[in-house]
Amino acid sequence: MLDFSYLSDKRGDKPFLQLSDADVARVHDAFAGLREKTGIYIDPYGRTRIYPEHQKILVTLLSKDADGSVLLFIEFLKTASEADEVLLADGD
Repeated sequence: MLDFSYLSDKRGDKPFLQLSDADVARVHDAFAGLREKTGIYIDPYGRTRIYPEHQKILVTLLSKDADGSVLLFIEFLKTASEADEVLLADGD
């Protein structure tokens, strides 16, 4: 499971998204593409900060074959990048 939250969220009242292990497997290629382009690796078992520019790259990579929960993830990324929010990806 991989949780995404706003780094600035100190009170727990900002948007939050959770991807199941199956969803993480579905977006793995986009995560690999982000790593190739930027060197940023979203570790499904660790913590990673995802900056707005990286979020935009992920949106582009994910949009190629999006459906279901991936569409929700794309919308979450778009909202965060438009708000200029840094995301924290926290895996387990």
